[in-house]
Amino acid sequence: MPLDSNKIAHIQAVILKSFQVIFRPQTITEPEIPDQAGAPPRQTFDLLMIAPISTNFSGVVFVADTPTTTAGAITAASKYAVVEALPIGMAPGGTHIAAKMRRFR
Repeated sequence: MPLDSNKIAHIQAVILKSFQVIFRPQTITEPEIPDQAGAPPRQTFDLLMIAPISTNFSGVVFVADTPTTTAGAITAASKYAVVEALPIGMAPGGTHIAAKMRRFR
């Protein structure tokens, strides 16, 4: 069943109300250890961030994983650089953004 403009607008409105940002930590593979097929490991990332489609990632230097925006909290928090941010989802153009991030070490 194709999505018409009303269905797309409804999906995007519900998704924007349902969450702000979701952080999903990913496993880190060792670059020296091949995968089960013997091939070198694919490019990995440390964190997957799911954000609303209205989030703008242009010019982002890093993302700090902290609930508050004070200078002390940002200094102490884990920081991630954006590797790739792509729109994904059911509607054309996406319903949310999946941002792959790498942790600053």
